[in-house]
Amino acid sequence: MKGTCVGRLLLCSMFAFLSVWSLRAQNEVQSSMYWAVPTLYNPATVGIDTALHVTAFDRMQWVGVENAPQTFFVSADLPVKLFKRAHGVGVSVTHDRAGLFTTTYFDLDYAFRWKLWGGILQGGVQLGMVNQGFDGSKIYIPDGDAWEPGDDALPSSNVSAMAFDAGVGAYYQRGWWWGGVSALHLTKPVIDLDEYAYSEVERTYYFHAGGNIPIKRTLFLVQPSLLVKTTFQATQVDVTLRATWNKRFWGGVTYRNGDAIVLMAGADIKSVRIGYAYDIGISPLAKASDGSHEILATYTLEFELDKKRKHPSKSIRIL
Repeated sequence: MKGTCVGRLLLCSMFAFLSVWSLRAQNEVQSSMYWAVPTLYNPATVGIDTALHVTAFDRMQWVGVENAPQTFFVSADLPVKLFKRAHGVGVSVTHDRAGLFTTTYFDLDYAFRWKLWGGILQGGVQLGMVNQGFDGSKIYIPDGDAWEPGDDALPSSNVSAMAFDAGVGAYYQRGWWWGGVSALHLTKPVIDLDEYAYSEVERTYYFHAGGNIPIKRTLFLVQPSLLVKTTFQATQVDVTLRATWNKRFWGGVTYRNGDAIVLMAGADIKSVRIGYAYDIGISPLAKASDGSHEILATYTLEFELDKKRKHPSKSIRIL
């Protein structure tokens, strides 16, 4: 019952935005296992190592809250060699549903590699399309004089539209540490949902960093990481500490400011990584939710891009 009330309250808030003729998509897609899906937020991470990666994750956010966000992401990336230089290419699809809104991103990524200061620097570009829809046939309007069922600013049917999207990024790794910066939705895509309603996707900026620190005379690898996501109007920070044993089993914890504490665990079995994360909410919304769940699967196929190189580089995703 609590979930139903909160869900309706969230929907009413969305309609209030529409009634002033504009809706802005202020929240980027969430992932608790962000370190395993860097191509989600930085195009410069495609093809950073010597492997093909095929990754998918499914996230069910705020379980128990009606019309809470649900996200599905799938991507593939690999390194290629052209004109005796290393490059990275990738493709991804992200589908996000929240309330009566559905948003789908179709992205193509390209990265160019340099050797710098004993490490590897990649610059990346992302080009794609964003499609957003709104199901006006499911609008819930409370009783009362403050609400107008016939308001033209509220679409009464299922409407959708598409816009061009673009992003850039940079990523550097050397030895046991790595880091990157990126900016997504540089064009601030404006999606005309209806005659009186449009959606604008906010520019979002990312900083991410981490390391793979072996513990001497043990089979453990300690892996701290950080993700900062901001629109300069709102900022979210994820701080994570993981540990991997014998390059097979891993687990960790994340603190996300004002939102959740995340517990995660998984295993790397030959070429397949599987993982699960559970978000324990610490925001006021946690009282109406049973937490958030996320499952991850990655397939990795190693191949030698440069046959003359005896020691191919490794990335965070295959350690």
